[in-house]
Amino acid sequence: MAVVTTAGPSSAEPGAHEQRELLRWVAELYYIQQQGQAEIAGLIGVSVSKISRLLAEARRQGIVTITVADSQVGESELERELAWRLGLERVYVAPARVTDPAVASRVAALTAARLLPDLLPNQGVIGLSGGYTVAQLARSLEPQPGTDLLIVPLQGNWVEGGAHLHNDQVCRDAAQRLGGRALSLPAPMLVERAATRDALMHDKSIRPVTDRWGELNVAIVGVGTSPAAEAPGYQSVVSQLGEMMRADLVRQGVVGDLCAHMFDVHGQFVDHEVSRRTLGISIPDLRRVPRVIAVAAGAAKAESLLGAVRTGIPHILITDQVAAEHLLTLARGS
Repeated sequence: MAVVTTAGPSSAEPGAHEQRELLRWVAELYYIQQQGQAEIAGLIGVSVSKISRLLAEARRQGIVTITVADSQVGESELERELAWRLGLERVYVAPARVTDPAVASRVAALTAARLLPDLLPNQGVIGLSGGYTVAQLARSLEPQPGTDLLIVPLQGNWVEGGAHLHNDQVCRDAAQRLGGRALSLPAPMLVERAATRDALMHDKSIRPVTDRWGELNVAIVGVGTSPAAEAPGYQSVVSQLGEMMRADLVRQGVVGDLCAHMFDVHGQFVDHEVSRRTLGISIPDLRRVPRVIAVAAGAAKAESLLGAVRTGIPHILITDQVAAEHLLTLARGS
């Protein structure tokens, strides 16, 4: 609930006093007496657009202050039951019921951005995966003064598909918003042969990043879409793999991925060639991270979320209302 207060009289000079009192009165009529802007405009003989500007000026001068009650996200029966059934520390559900996958991702990202200050350490190493939702989150973070955070990518970069699949850019965005530092992983996410991937993993040019994977305090990861799902309206890792590769993943029961490590609905990782050719953090390194936060949204990702949490890697899940309800239905039925 928002609480609006208006300041009392001022001891300013007559001209300034008159203007300030006008701002205060307009604000009182609008916020407290619930008069419409058109009605107020008629009272003082100005246009509606003038009233809008006066209200904005009243807020700018501090004549009007708005206080929003503390959030209770994480405390609903839905969130508590999901956490209990899935063995998670916490589940946070964005209170918006949307069906568009891209909008749902944005909703979850904004919710996560507000929650993260309480979930991140003051000092340490933070790992970020790429992906649409995590990229939206990175651009929505608020500065954290007094912290010393190093942001590192958890996987290589896609050349095509959009900036959200360029993990270095996602980390730079997060570091810029948080006031931290970011490292770069100058390598592609997927290479043609597993041997190439193995050689790259030992190359000294990327060791400054890969060595940090064993020092992570927190990892923030997206959850990849099922290869059987319809396109979510944005490019994903799975959509970059090609039709034949996606069909093969479906045959092997893959429902999603964590940092390109494919898993089935039971939370078992599938040993597929695409994972062996992917340059990214290993499953053992992911399991050693003290706090892994999964951020993903959209009803089509419910099965992917179920498989992801069953891997035992995420400790905290942040999602949207529709995805959470679908996920709970799946969890109750299994």
